Parts: sequence; structure tokens; C-alpha cells
Amino acid sequence: MSTSLDQYRAAKADYLKLRNQAKKELIARFNELASELLSIQRELLEDFGEKIAMPTKPKKSKAPSAAPATSSAAPANSRVVAVQKKIDGQKKKLADLQAAGKPTKAVEDRIYELEDELRLAKEA
Repeated sequence: MSTSLDQYRAAKADYLKLRNQAKKELIARFNELASELLSIQRELLEDFGEKIAMPTKPKKSKAPSAAPATSSAAPANSRVVAVQKKIDGQKKKLADLQAAGKPTKAVEDRIYELEDELRLAKEA
């Protein structure tokens, strides 16, 4: 007779086994790609004299952006655009902090300050 607790324990053991296998496979694949990258880098240097540094961060591909909805309106004040970008950055930072369970008071205060600055910039 199998209870739900026994099934849970079996599923947990299967999960841990699969997790460890996946981790080993990912590490092996990473090392495989790193080795290939090093050999290509060496070949570029030896054959073409081209020295290329290892990338530290992956390049972001830019998705085509939608046309602004207010394209017929007057051009936006550069100060308004700059402050809006700061607000967007702070909101992203806030979301990251909330996801990590860290204190968010300082970032929330900064967002309020920037929103006030944005309001004043729009009035000017």
C-alpha cells in the first residue's frame, strides 16, 4: 500500500537525481563550449593576428520597438525623457529587490522623488 507521503518521497528522490544529472550535463556542455571558444580564439590569433577577448556578458539582441503612440505630438522634452528612463530603471531595481526579499524603502523613496521631478519637468 503506497501512501501520498511515500509517493512524495519517491518523486523528491527522482527530482534530486534528475537535477544532479542535469547539472553535470550542463557543466560538461559549458566546458565543451569553453574549450571550443578557446580553440577558435587561438586560431584567430595564430592565423589572422586578431586578438579577441572572451565576452564577459552576452550581447543583448534588440527587439524591434513599437513606434511611439504620441508621434504626432510635439517632441518630448529631453529632461522628461531622461527622468522617465531613471524611473523605469528604479522600478526594475525595485522589482529585483522585491524578488530577492530585500528592503525596498530607499528605492521606493527614490521613485517618488523622480516622479515628482517628472511632474515638475512636464509642467515647465
